[in-house]
Formats: sequence, C-alpha cells, structure tokens
Amino acid sequence: MRASRMLAMLGLLVAATAAGHDDLLGTRHVATSGVDEGDCSHAHDPCRTIAYALAQTPGGGTVQVATGLYSIVGLDVEEILHGKSGVMGGYTTADDFAHQDFDANITQVHGASFMDRELLRSRGLQLIVDSVAMRFIDFRGLQSQSVPSRQSVTASQVAVSCLQGSAGPHPCRNIDLLARVSLAQLSSRPGSMSNLWGFVDLDDNREYAVVGLSNGTAVIDVTDPVNPREVGTVPGNTSLWREVKIYQVFDAASNRHRAYAYISTEAIQGMQVIDLSDLPNSVALANTNADFQTSHTLYISNIDYSTNVALPGRAAFLYVAGSQPGGGRYRIFSLANPTLPVQVTHAPAGTGYMHDSTSLYLTDNRTAQCDQGHNPCEVLVDFNESTVDLWDVTNKSLPVMLSSTGYPSARYTHSGWFTEDQRAIIVHDELDELRIAGQKTQIYTLEIDDLRNPAIVTSFVGSGNTTDHNGYAKRDRYYVSHYRRGLVVFDLSNPRALREVGNLDTFLAPASDAAGTDGAWGVYPFLPSGNILVSDIDNGLYVLRDNTRELAANVGRLGFGATSFSVNEADGQLRAIVRRTGGTLGAVSIQYATRDGSAAAGSDYTAASGTVSWLAGDDTDKVIVVPIADDSTVESAEEFALALSNPAGGATLDGSAEVAVALVSNDNPGGGGGGDGGGGAIDALLLLLLAQSALAARPRALRAGRASRAE
Repeated sequence: MRASRMLAMLGLLVAATAAGHDDLLGTRHVATSGVDEGDCSHAHDPCRTIAYALAQTPGGGTVQVATGLYSIVGLDVEEILHGKSGVMGGYTTADDFAHQDFDANITQVHGASFMDRELLRSRGLQLIVDSVAMRFIDFRGLQSQSVPSRQSVTASQVAVSCLQGSAGPHPCRNIDLLARVSLAQLSSRPGSMSNLWGFVDLDDNREYAVVGLSNGTAVIDVTDPVNPREVGTVPGNTSLWREVKIYQVFDAASNRHRAYAYISTEAIQGMQVIDLSDLPNSVALANTNADFQTSHTLYISNIDYSTNVALPGRAAFLYVAGSQPGGGRYRIFSLANPTLPVQVTHAPAGTGYMHDSTSLYLTDNRTAQCDQGHNPCEVLVDFNESTVDLWDVTNKSLPVMLSSTGYPSARYTHSGWFTEDQRAIIVHDELDELRIAGQKTQIYTLEIDDLRNPAIVTSFVGSGNTTDHNGYAKRDRYYVSHYRRGLVVFDLSNPRALREVGNLDTFLAPASDAAGTDGAWGVYPFLPSGNILVSDIDNGLYVLRDNTRELAANVGRLGFGATSFSVNEADGQLRAIVRRTGGTLGAVSIQYATRDGSAAAGSDYTAASGTVSWLAGDDTDKVIVVPIADDSTVESAEEFALALSNPAGGATLDGSAEVAVALVSNDNPGGGGGGDGGGGAIDALLLLLLAQSALAARPRALRAGRASRAE
C-alpha cells in the first residue's frame, strides 16, 4: 500500500472514531433481567437487548444500558450513538437507572469492530473483541509505533490575524483569532464544553461569556478580548449537554442592573438560575427550579440579544424546550421575578418534542393571520424534530398553532433564527448530511409572509457535507457554529441565497470538513464590541474578530489561499487558489508567474504567468492552473515556486508573495507488479494503530462520561 494511500485511509478512519453529538427524543432502558416486550420506556420494566430498545425509539433517542454483557452484532456504531445521549452504559437497575457510573456499573458489548473500541468506551460501553476480529493483528513491536491523531490546539493561543488562509493553526477567511481558553485552563477541568451565551453589563460595559461545561457553567470576562479571565464556575451535574440564556433587568431600588443566567441540562438537575450581579468579582447559584427534571434548550423572548434587557414596552418570557416529564413539549415561564421563574403555561397535550426555539413580535398586516387577530402578535417558532411549527403565544395561557411546515430532506429539524425584518426563519437540520447519502451541506429558509402556510426553500448548498448546528442573525450577517468547520459567517442580504463570506475552523483533525457532530457547538455574535464567541466541544472558548462587516468599505488584500501547495504528477495540473479577503470595494487584480526550483519548466511542468482579476463586489476564489508533466522517470519529490506581484486597484498583498509547490512523483521504485506490496498486513496493522490513536484522541470525552452522568 503506497504511503499516501495509508495516510488517506488513516485520516478517514480516525475521523470516524470521533464522538458525535445528536439530539433526538426518547429514553429507553435495557438490562440483562429485562424482557423484549413493550416500549422499554419505564426504568422498572426494561427490555433485554439494545437492538430491541432502538426499534422502540422512533427517530433515535437515548438508550440507557445497565451493567452486563450485550450484543451489538449487526448494529452500525454511528447509528446507535445518535440521540440525546445515544446508547449509554454505566447504569444499574438498583436505582432504576437514576445515576450513571462507568466504573461501578460495567457495561460490556460485543460484535463491533476493534476500530470502534474507544468510541464505545467514551459512552460507557466496554468492547469485548471477538477473537476472529483480532486474528490478523500482530502485536509484536507495536509499542514504538505512532500514527497521526486528532490535532489539539495549544493550551494557550496568542492573538493572530487571518493571513493567507490561516490564523495560527486555524484555517480562516476574514475572521481573526483574538484568544482561546482551553478546557485545561478552566478551574473545574471539564471534560467538554457545550453551548454558550454572552452579555454586556450595562453598569460598567464589561463583556462576558457564560459557557456550559460538562461539570458546570463558567463565566469568563472577555472585556479585554486577547486576555480572557475566568471569574468563576458554578458546579452542575455531569452532562455533555448544557445550554445558557441570560436576562438583565434594572433594579430601581439599588439603582443598578442585575443579570441572571438560566441553565438547562439533560442531567437530572432542574433549571439553575445563576446570579451575575456581583460581576466582575464573583458569580453564585441563586436558585434551582425543580418544575421539571431535565430539559434541553432555553430561549428568552422580547429582549435585546446584545444587552439581554427587555425591549421597551414588552415583558420577557422564558421558553424551556425538551423538558421531562412532559414529553419534551415546551413550557413558558414568567421572569417577573428573575430569580424565581414561574411557569405560566405549557404546550397543549399531544404537542411534539420541541428541540429549540426563537420568536417573533409582529405588528404588520400579518397580525390578521394570528389567533383572533392579535395585534401585536407574539409568534413562537418551534423546531419540532421534523417540522417548523409556528404558534401564536400572545395569550400565554392559550397558545394556538398557526402552521406546521416540513420539507422532503427533514431528518432532524434542529434550530434556527429569524432575519432582522422578521420575514424569514433560517433553519438548521442536524442530521440531513449524516443520514442522506451524498447530501451536501444544506441550510434552509422558511419564508413567513403567510403565517398559516409558510414556504421553505434551500438557501445554501455547500461544496462539502459538514454538519451545521446553531445559527444567529445580526443585521445582514448570519453566524453558524458549524461543528467540524468551526465558525462560518454568511451574507444574509438575500435570505433565499446565503453566501459564505467568512470562517475560522476550530476543529483541527484529519478529514475534519465532513459530516459529524463534534467541533464548534455554539456561537454568540451579539456583543456590542462586535467580537464573536464560539464554544468548541474539545478545544474550548474562542474569542474572534469579525472582519466581514467591513468588506464593502475596503479594497481588500490579494494572496494565495494556502501557505504551500502539493500536486501529484498523475493529477496533470496544479490548481492554486488565489483569494481576495478583507474587502470588495472596486475592481482589483494581481499578476502571477512560476519560477523553477528543483523542478524545471518544460520537463516537470509548463511555465505559467498572467493576471488574476476581480470586479467590484467580487470576492470569489480564483484558480491559477499550471500543467504538470507525468513522466515515467523514477525520481524523488521536487518543487517549484509560484509568485504574485503588482497588486492593482489599491489592493495590498495578503501574506507571502511566493509559495512553494511540491511536485510528487507517482513512480514507486519499490512497488513492483502494481500491487500493494503486503497491503493486507499493513491494513491489519492500521486497525490497531488507529485504535491506539483514538485512545489518545478522546481522553476528554472519556472523562466527561465518568461519575454520575445522568443523561
């Protein structure tokens, strides 16, 4: 097997071991003492097998497995891990599956590939490998072997601008890295990070990130964006899922503002209320609402999302999604007393599970479509797993559904946000790229001129199949935490046709730009400073500078899209990207030319030169094509150079004027006979090396799963 092929396989298979994060409805229970009857939904009446439990969970869901040995023969590991928690071990019937302890309650499975060992282990499932699966693996001499594994960014990262497609180790475009706070830098040493929110304290204008962790909630002062400071962490029950929203209110008695963070989690905990009023000195738990045991997400209506203060003349309400008991239907709470939220209603019986939400406040002619012609009309946007449901919630005690809209590619209708003019909702489906073969990244727009009969269109189709997660609109920009692509920023000027204008990748791993549910979880774009906050599950909190808003006012920079290029002889041509960043004002151009190195024009490649041009408003990538000669000569790798010069139209150079191009020969002096030369043995070795790599790559996920996780 050629080395390049080995590395390609290695990258794909290591990436496949990354733990996922999908959010579906339902909890089922499995124990060796159970019987495969009924729906397995009661802890005191579990079923016997994992396969049967999965069949009782439409659309996926949580399957809690007690101590014992179980078969997963014939089950796809990626599939069985879909769900709020997927299939999770570490439970016991002794406490009716109330608490999870990986060490005390050993759950074993057999029937999976050795490759899946660490992915299963991170979920509390110890893989007992069948001997037949191991018989081709030779363990001799493996201790000295090493393979590429998931790349973690350094524990500390200084501020760095996005130049020539990179901000330090992060691929980027029009987004600068200001700071990063790693998990190791946080006082509670969490195993993972989940969603976040932000706010500005209106008494002193200091800015903060409030971040969900696997073991609590951290409050981080980001007023100085290049030097973030943790103020404190409020502990919480262990969970991979923690969501945050904030409400700030003026306290006339003390002549100051007070702020509160509301925390939901899939752990059995209720809803925490954190008092932020003593910032920048400390934070404290003010109350825990026990109206429900678990919940998934939260949303606060009728507020300014940069200050989290109620808009003039409106009352803020807290919407809780995915709560249990109640089947996940939404609950509405009054925040008249911010520390003691009071439930005012819940969705009517029979309403489906609400995964996430946003809302509209309408005063235009569409109010005639609301129940009893409410004007103004408050409309709840309910992302309900397979549909987007609109509710008139003007009368909080009597919500009325206005419409329910599905779409052919719906696999898990996850979340979204409204455009500034409230004429459209941007919609994210979390599982379409994962579950539809060949599907590219898709983002949808629900047009709501007609509240009773909205229309949905596909507003973005990506070049790859990475999974989009959460998004928020701010004027004509739309900010998405795009899992394995990190932050992606879209131009929202035309909601029917989103256009990507910026990105910074927080997820650094082989084959990272692919469908999957790890990487960037949350984004908060509403800080008055304009800085962007992003939470990455494994890599921590990022503070970023958004340069996309200045594009129309600046001419911009011209440069290569990478710091180097590589091309194989067999490819026939080099396609080198040249990029315009930082501006779109006016027409610009730049000249290019090749230069010999150890590779020579005429024998190894064809010399190329010319001019690359952009019209006003254009920032699309351009491609320089250099023909490559495919000869039969056995030779080592060679290189030549590609250079840019004479930027015109007021543009400046972005990064280096010259990059090296590595020319890789496809003539293998030791291959012989066109075969892989012992590829079977290499493949067997790869399996074990990949498993070792996965073990090193997922320690945080494993730690996150230990000790009383209650999802």
